[in-house]
Amino acid sequence: MTPAPFDFRKPPPGELGRQVVRWLTGACRSSARNWSRLLPYPAELELGPIEVVSATAGLEALSDDVIAIPLATANPEDGAPLLLFHRPVLLALLAGLVGETSTALPADREPTELEQSLLGYLVQELFIEGLEKAWPAADPPRIIAGTSGSPRKVWTGGGGDLLLFVQFNLTAPFGAHPVYLLVPRSGVWAKLGAAASRSKPPSAVPTEHIQALVREMTVELTVLLGSAELSMQDLAGLHAGDVVILRQKVDQPLDGLLAGTRMFRVWPGVVGDRAAIVIDASAAGE
Repeated sequence: MTPAPFDFRKPPPGELGRQVVRWLTGACRSSARNWSRLLPYPAELELGPIEVVSATAGLEALSDDVIAIPLATANPEDGAPLLLFHRPVLLALLAGLVGETSTALPADREPTELEQSLLGYLVQELFIEGLEKAWPAADPPRIIAGTSGSPRKVWTGGGGDLLLFVQFNLTAPFGAHPVYLLVPRSGVWAKLGAAASRSKPPSAVPTEHIQALVREMTVELTVLLGSAELSMQDLAGLHAGDVVILRQKVDQPLDGLLAGTRMFRVWPGVVGDRAAIVIDASAAGE
């Protein structure tokens, strides 16, 4: 096992993130046929990393040459994901729609009136159709491409809203470049995780199997992240995105408890998509 430091400022995507990975991976596969049909050159879109970030942090991480296209549904309360391109990448894709092939990105500039008129068609055929086909639930939302603009002007949610920051990796003759998708954790998008739990009801476990498991149980290992002292007023005012400072320094190991008794000193980390710990020392001699 190779432990990695755990960044407590970035919460894991959780069940919603896992279902979004499933959805978007399927969307890349579903849209592959349209990519090969519409573009005169080979191009491939693959899902990259996904992080949970605040809207403010996600938007501030984008460079000035990024252009955003909102993907809205019929319900304004859903919030609109933002499909984001570096402008030269978008210009290269638009050129491909009219049969042009280039081994290098064009210079950065604003799209012409003709290119703007093709933008909705490009997003619908290369992205939206795949997103709708790969939707994991029975009632996929009808997605409509909105008017493009700078990400900060197009975003309609709050700055403190938590989003899934998705990166796709686009490979084409003009190189490998990222394409981004900011997905709100609200409305129809938040139902992805709930749909997964409904689609996999727990199966009944035989009584004798449960008894065998209970006989094998000993003690539970618990890792104490830290503690903080809050007033009732502070506690009542907590909201999603608030930060609580714990009485735990990041350069000191955490307490590992067995049946409530402090037994180990441990360091947090990750293995794959799971949180993990590495034992640093026994606490018996302290």
